[in-house]
Amino acid sequence: MEALEKLLQGWIGERLLPGAALRVVREGRVCYSLDAGATSIADGQPITKDTLFDLASLTKVTATLPALLLLMQEGLLAPDDRIGAFFPDCPPDKAAITIGQLLAHTSGLPADLETRRRDSEIVLPELLYRQQLLQKPGERVVYSDLGMIWLGLLIERVAGQPLDAFVAQRVFAPLGMAHTCYCPDGKCFLNIAKTEYCSLTSAYICGEVHDEKAFAMGGVAGHAGLFATADDLCLYAQSWLYNEPPLLAEHWRELAVRNHAGQAGESRGFGWELNQAGTTLSCGDHFHPASYGHTGFTGTSIWIDPVRELAVIFLTNAVHLGRNHQLRQLRPILHNAVTTALQTV
Repeated sequence: MEALEKLLQGWIGERLLPGAALRVVREGRVCYSLDAGATSIADGQPITKDTLFDLASLTKVTATLPALLLLMQEGLLAPDDRIGAFFPDCPPDKAAITIGQLLAHTSGLPADLETRRRDSEIVLPELLYRQQLLQKPGERVVYSDLGMIWLGLLIERVAGQPLDAFVAQRVFAPLGMAHTCYCPDGKCFLNIAKTEYCSLTSAYICGEVHDEKAFAMGGVAGHAGLFATADDLCLYAQSWLYNEPPLLAEHWRELAVRNHAGQAGESRGFGWELNQAGTTLSCGDHFHPASYGHTGFTGTSIWIDPVRELAVIFLTNAVHLGRNHQLRQLRPILHNAVTTALQTV
């Protein structure tokens, strides 16, 4: 495993990354752990096992997805339920969109807002109602933050409590994810990986969500806003591999990693991106075709290989160096290095 540390330290030394936390879970245990680099290029605060990272879009599969699956497991929701049943003032062109289509990014909603600013005024759900559909629901995959925002609102309506409170009580506490939260407490700010420089405050963002829409929503949203440590995400990955401690029945975990976009000629589960044979994704070339995962804009990723009982959690704050970072090219290299290292252990 020495090659992994050499690889990551080399990238940090070349200023391709400020810092990173890497965890490799294999056959029910964390077999490799590395924390390297700094939370910021400005102060050199070291990354440690307790460093919180802004998970960005990992929020979609770490908060919103399990919350919805729990509500489905309890019979309060179903994948084929139409969103108009829960939002009766929803316009007719969107009322027939199903929960499953929102989860599989086949709702027809745009990927994002035309303009995104941290000082925007976001009024929900009216903002979603005003969006023009790109195509009829079910026809094509368009990865959409807006669809996940809508699902976050849905969870709140059905659960009768705020999204952050629901996932804290029903997902993170049962799994022992004690450091995972929205809107971290101020006392933690000394050990949070800083993200992008913000011209509004003339400082690097720290302890507040990087995503502009989530920030304008108060830091809690279905598409972004979650902070966590790498070790907490190991617990989450193991819950998908082994359901220990019990959270979601096998039926619901299997449903989430089934392809729900085949009619659109693509491969998407509920929330999860599915590995595709012959296509190099962020998980590299050697993860089993049954693997699933997700990435986050700030520089985060999680990939789970159920056949090899393998999970790789790779958390960075690459966006701290600006949006023209090279992490898209680095992620497959990292995952290939992990699978190669495991073959030599």
